Amino acid sequence: LTSCLIFEPPVKTGNISLSGLHFIANHKYRPSEYTHLDNLLNPMWTYLTELLPMTMAPNMVTTIGGLHCGVAYAILWWYSPDFDESPPDWVVMLAGWCTIAYYTLDCMDGKQARRTGSSSPLGQLFDHGFDCICTLFFMSTVGSYLMIGGTYWYILLQTTIQLAFFMAQWEEYHTHVLPHCAGKWCGVSETNYSLGIIAVVNSFLDRVAFYHRPMEQVLAPLGDSVLKQLPAVVKELELRHFLMASWGVMGAILMALSLKRVMFHPRIASGSYPHEIRKRRLNALSKLATPLALCLAAFIVPTNAVRTRYLSVTLGLAFSLITKKMIVFSMAKMAFAVVQWDAVPFLLAALW
Repeated sequence: LTSCLIFEPPVKTGNISLSGLHFIANHKYRPSEYTHLDNLLNPMWTYLTELLPMTMAPNMVTTIGGLHCGVAYAILWWYSPDFDESPPDWVVMLAGWCTIAYYTLDCMDGKQARRTGSSSPLGQLFDHGFDCICTLFFMSTVGSYLMIGGTYWYILLQTTIQLAFFMAQWEEYHTHVLPHCAGKWCGVSETNYSLGIIAVVNSFLDRVAFYHRPMEQVLAPLGDSVLKQLPAVVKELELRHFLMASWGVMGAILMALSLKRVMFHPRIASGSYPHEIRKRRLNALSKLATPLALCLAAFIVPTNAVRTRYLSVTLGLAFSLITKKMIVFSMAKMAFAVVQWDAVPFLLAALW
């Protein structure tokens, strides 16, 4: 793929070249390996798909799943506008149910497409486009019941999730394989169903009392011998903040694995000339410049300067735009510029 810094190569009509349209029309989805949970739940997804009418379009299945996220997101916005207060128990339970329903339907839409003979690359675009914007709902759910609005912990949650999602598409762009798991035990299915189940469990908890406890109190049953080994900064952390720090570490590990897979993929690392390999690696890394700039910009904004919800929505939409563009350009095999102008308004606002 051609390297470009500020602008993609010009296209005579529209945004996608004729060759790009040809590649999209002939695109074949190639997922990575499946986890044990995928294999366990696949018969259930197939059974539920066979209950759908043959006249139901696969994109309608995707839309119904996305509407679950949209409805729950709106209700969460009403009861916890800035993620700094815990919503009612029934709202948290609804969010958990909608997470489970959304992902189950997301696993059914492709099966419905194959069942009705209507599989198409545009269906994949539609599906992944919904996935991209629905990340806002997942972050809203976790941020609300942990009550981390108005802090940099929420920014950490959002930036790690959206950067990891972008890097998955970035990996497919270079390797032509979309990763959705790290080994047989940890993948997208485990993550989504865990988010839903944890939200349902949280609906039965006194969340303020549970998550505001310092780690010293949480770990007290392990005994003084364990507590003495921990640094003071860990013991003073509240449970909710410790969980976010742990999520940040896990997200960094997942992104590092994605980076490794791309840097050592034959399309990038093959060849007899080291300078050519370095050039291809730098070209691949350069495409992470804009999403990384978005992450840094979000941390620049003081937490008391703007409402957390407004920052979350604008950052989420900026990430959504460049991620969807990466998805389209990956399928079209078109050059993706280092500088993505769709992100510039957010960057300028953050600096201002």
